[in-house]
Amino acid sequence: MSEAEVFKVRNRLAQHVTEPGGMTAGMANSRAGRELAAQQGRSYEAIGETLETLEWLCDTRDAPMDSVYDLSTQVLDIAGLFDDKQLCRAAYSLCELSDKLRTREGEDWASIKLHVNGMRLIWNTEAAGREHLDAMVEGLWALTDRLRVDDSEGEGETPPAE
Repeated sequence: MSEAEVFKVRNRLAQHVTEPGGMTAGMANSRAGRELAAQQGRSYEAIGETLETLEWLCDTRDAPMDSVYDLSTQVLDIAGLFDDKQLCRAAYSLCELSDKLRTREGEDWASIKLHVNGMRLIWNTEAAGREHLDAMVEGLWALTDRLRVDDSEGEGETPPAE
């Protein structure tokens, strides 16, 4: 019987990790934070432009709910990058509302306008003074949840527990 031979394979990644140079995870995280902060002004301008488009859609009332959904996800995506929790929650509520409306092929422009106005209020308020807006965001979710309840009542189902 022959003896087993053991081959030690050199992993290229392990070699690179042990070489001098590069940066630590903390350094990379700090650098990414600085780069992201540099883009915050332009990103919030993009949110403002998206809100203007949503306001225009609310005025014309002729857009498909897919457009409202897509625009609200844009706000959600950008606000999420900067950990803007209130704006994210309001945008997510509009996503849910427009998704419910588009799946049942309905429209509720008053509710959409209310969400857009709420997002505009959050967007225009400094982060330090937003604690009083939590109740408004809860109200937007109550409106979205109400649509969910109305849908399920017609089908004989109960809404999912949160």
